Amino acid sequence: MTRRALILLLILALLPASVYAAVLSGVARDAETREPIAYVTVQVLGRSDAGDEQAQGVMTLDNGRYVFGNIPPGRYLVRFSRIGYTVREDSLVVREGYDYTLDATLTVEPVPVEKIVVEEDRYTRIGAVQPGFVSIRGDQLSSLPGIAEGDPIRSLQLLPGVQAASDFSSALYVRGGGPDQTLVLLDQATVYNPTHAFGFFSTFNPDATGAVNLYKGAYPAENGGRLSAVLDVRTREIATRNFNGKVGVSTIATRLSLNGPLGRASWAVNGRRTHLEPLLNVIRDEDTQVPDYFFYDLNAKLSVPAGGGRLEFSAYNGSDALDFDLGVGTSLKLDWGNTVASGAYIRAFSDALLATARLSFSDYGSTTTASAFTTPISIENDIRDVTAAAELAWEVGLRHTLSAGLQAIKYNVGFNQDFNSETIVSYRRKPFEAAAFLSDRWTPWAETTFDLGARVRYIDDGERWLFEPRAGFAQELTPTVRLKLAGGIYHQYMQLVATEAVSAADFYVPIDGTAEIGQSWQAVAGLDWRWRPSTLFSIEGYYTDLSNLVSLDNTTPANATLETADDIFYLNGTGYATGVELFARRDIGPVTGWIGYTLGWTRREFPELNNGQQFPPKYDRRNDLSAAGEYRRGKWRFGGAFVYATGQAFTPVASRYTIRDPATGVTPDDIQLIQGERNSARLLPYNRLDVSVARDFKLFGARAEWMIEVFNLYSRRNEWFVQYDRTEEVVDVTVARMLPIIPSLGVTVWF
Repeated sequence: MTRRALILLLILALLPASVYAAVLSGVARDAETREPIAYVTVQVLGRSDAGDEQAQGVMTLDNGRYVFGNIPPGRYLVRFSRIGYTVREDSLVVREGYDYTLDATLTVEPVPVEKIVVEEDRYTRIGAVQPGFVSIRGDQLSSLPGIAEGDPIRSLQLLPGVQAASDFSSALYVRGGGPDQTLVLLDQATVYNPTHAFGFFSTFNPDATGAVNLYKGAYPAENGGRLSAVLDVRTREIATRNFNGKVGVSTIATRLSLNGPLGRASWAVNGRRTHLEPLLNVIRDEDTQVPDYFFYDLNAKLSVPAGGGRLEFSAYNGSDALDFDLGVGTSLKLDWGNTVASGAYIRAFSDALLATARLSFSDYGSTTTASAFTTPISIENDIRDVTAAAELAWEVGLRHTLSAGLQAIKYNVGFNQDFNSETIVSYRRKPFEAAAFLSDRWTPWAETTFDLGARVRYIDDGERWLFEPRAGFAQELTPTVRLKLAGGIYHQYMQLVATEAVSAADFYVPIDGTAEIGQSWQAVAGLDWRWRPSTLFSIEGYYTDLSNLVSLDNTTPANATLETADDIFYLNGTGYATGVELFARRDIGPVTGWIGYTLGWTRREFPELNNGQQFPPKYDRRNDLSAAGEYRRGKWRFGGAFVYATGQAFTPVASRYTIRDPATGVTPDDIQLIQGERNSARLLPYNRLDVSVARDFKLFGARAEWMIEVFNLYSRRNEWFVQYDRTEEVVDVTVARMLPIIPSLGVTVWF
């Protein structure tokens, strides 16, 4: 016997007995079209021969495939479920030392009139190797604890490591990163600003959302271009043979959803429009610090069988307008909007090979105008990109998947800033970017998974090549405890430049060849313990090292010509983000919910800022606590959500002075302020409680639901930012505050 064979036998002898537990895999397909179905929930339920209760759940991937590992011998029920399809159940007897294949064909079924009650794991983790990964199906959004309207981003903001900017924005701050450091995708098209104001709604209409996937850090090679995280939102799959719809009317917004067949094709249209004006007028009588605001958005999708595969077209358009009179001679007006379109051809050449080709377009524009004591300020930002991409996923073996892809992006980015009617910044770039990735996920035995990959990028602006290795590892220590590790290197070419006061005035610019591209390397480690089938505890630690950061240079003379990154920014910034997340949740039963806590630090350092000393960015949060719960009883649904966070950092005023003209002896009316250490002070801690109640009923034979939700139940006016009135002899300090209590009453009818 060869030496190599002896070593192999020795390794096999040392492996734990659970290596011989079964692996179950298969593909879910549409019974009529035979196409793979993504996001099918697959559950294995029952008891092992040893008497242990088993309750595992995964989702199928884009190619319809699923894999379970480490199923002990026993008798089980395998359940396949997805909204719009009949539920399928199969019996399975597992014997030691065997692997099993179970494919499922699902039949289209209209969405039932009765209220859908989701009892399975609401946060199924796709791919056991990835720490910090969360997936929510669109049909589960309305059943999330404390979220009556079911908004995807509001749901994510209740998880540890994910924070909101303020009541006036639903931007995501993930693990100490800024909102631009999270790549946001809608059907693989980039969404540069996924927020609507007031935090009630995000860009993503829950009626149009099929799945929400969040990588909180160390994301795999399939994506790139951001330093921190990835939010991948997919529109709802259209599985209908009949015309149907839904209409909802509340004191906050009206929404309408329609879908139906078109020959062999199917279509869907979803729209929303706020009508907050009457409610804001009532609040404004009591406190003038409430802005005028409205938004609308539209989603559309068309799915067409073609050439043995499927053509999918989706589009989104939304626009926001906010007008805020801050008093003391200061006003702020914000207008922004996104237009996104995507077309894809998806074809499964076999059970083992899935190909996708995609063309997408994204257009984002924002205009910020302000008046500070009769001094006009204007900031305009526009971004357009066209992206072409192709991807192959190949099931090499039962436990081995290779993925590869190519991507090309053409950008057109502009930024203009005027101060007192003079242009001080005029910046436009039209760069091109190309990327390729390779990913290898391998499960050599049932309880161990490796995920290795790499991404290569080329940017013609400066002729730059970037190499980004990625790695992940997962090990089941026991049948209920799993260790997960991941890490990688990331670069960000498109940077959001943050103003230190109002997040809505932040803007995007690319980093041209006069500056280095932002870089991070990340390491994440996590431990999951499934204490009972209904209860999960987890702990995750993360560290992100940041380099080549930029910050806006506000000292540039008004008449200077600013055309490059070197002209506009302070360069060569560094920083880090680190922390620990604790999470506990209950998934099954009439009472569900979770509690999460994050202890985190994030710091930045620039040679020209704060005397070269480290400082916290405005979104640094030392402590963040969130809790959400829901109780169901019959047709009733009660929910609540509580959030507590360390106050936002800001730069205080250290002293003031005036300058007397020696020739005239006249002292200007304005007092000059000297700032203290950067972001060395903090606003008061943020906390808020939201509650909701909903009930099903029949309206002329149709399914209906009424809902009452109260935002900020105890009407705490959390602090937003600090402003100073310099026209008085004694400088007047005013704190702009966020929203008071806002109740909402609404009715939804399905037809």
